[in-house]
Amino acid sequence: MAAFDYVAINPNGKKEKGVIAAESLEIARRELRNRKLAPVKVSEVNRENILYKLFQRKISLKNLVVFTRQLSALIGGGVTLDKALRVIGDQSSNSQLKEHAFTLASRVEEGFSFTEALKEFPQSFDRLYISLVSAGERSGDMVGILDKTSSYLERKSKIQQDITGALIYPAVLISFAFIIVVLMLVFVVPSVVNQFTNLNQELPLLTKWLIGVSNFISGPALWITLTLAMSLLLAFRFFGAKKTHTTMDRFLIRMPLLKGFIINSNLARFTSSLSILRNNDIPIVEALDISTTTVSNSHLRRNLEKSLRKVSEGDSLAKSLSSVPQIPPLVTQMVDSGERSGELENMLAKSAEFLDLEFQQSTKLAMNLLEPMVVVIMGSIVAGIVVAVLLPLIQMNNLSLIG
Repeated sequence: MAAFDYVAINPNGKKEKGVIAAESLEIARRELRNRKLAPVKVSEVNRENILYKLFQRKISLKNLVVFTRQLSALIGGGVTLDKALRVIGDQSSNSQLKEHAFTLASRVEEGFSFTEALKEFPQSFDRLYISLVSAGERSGDMVGILDKTSSYLERKSKIQQDITGALIYPAVLISFAFIIVVLMLVFVVPSVVNQFTNLNQELPLLTKWLIGVSNFISGPALWITLTLAMSLLLAFRFFGAKKTHTTMDRFLIRMPLLKGFIINSNLARFTSSLSILRNNDIPIVEALDISTTTVSNSHLRRNLEKSLRKVSEGDSLAKSLSSVPQIPPLVTQMVDSGERSGELENMLAKSAEFLDLEFQQSTKLAMNLLEPMVVVIMGSIVAGIVVAVLLPLIQMNNLSLIG
């Protein structure tokens, strides 16, 4: 099924943009008219286009939580799935959520299962979400599944907010200090240092280095370097080899300040998703395969995938996890206890809670160390600039005293 970008006029006379999934251009236009939209421009999306990959529309995690909660409440209130999706689309002010809801409703009305409809938007609904919905359709307990899914998404959203909140202050501090340093190097340093160069005296090494940095920043070389760096980053992001990504993730997961931060947040998602999947009778091998996709660090994910293959060969989950060096022994012991007692799902959920607490402590520790480090480093840079400017003055003063 293809995706089509559209520009249309809504009943209020306002222009509306979005994406619609349909079998053909004509069907896309007909679906827009069914939504009481007058098509102005409709064109097929090339999913392989680099611009599509850069700006592909997806529901944010926050809106996904809202969508799931609302859908659960409406279905629980006796509203049919297709009508519930259209109600969400009508009420939403978010264009992506509105588009997704209407397209999903159309697919359901055409006879597709909700699971099949969700697969049209892999950028918004991952394998975990789709697998849980599939389990809900099989069991007939869609409301219960959606409630559990929204709770999981809320925890995931909270972790993201904690990470963002923890990084805001250091980021602002670094940005502010960087601006001050650049302004000093571009405007203050050249005007002061030029007075020394006109005296034809030998300048201190630190002052010479400062002049070189100032000239680099003031000239076009800086912008050329920044442009090349951004181009390389974009190329790495979209075309980089998996081996390169894994090497970078391996480096990040070994950094003292980031290690606990990365490991605990990823493992919390892994154990939480595995607990939910097993609670909904997803086979253990399939559940493990899906849960590993929630791990964003490719080095940790590869370690998990390599070790968890042993489960399909008959090993216990605890034994397989014990071979992953990044997993805390306490988590392995909790999983082993759950397997022995038949309470694996509950022990996985408790493991997720433990890892979430560890993540919060890791975050707090990292921020307690990072903030003074940033202050010391940036203070040292500013102090170095001041010293480099003052050294020629001190040198001149010493020469005048000798003379």
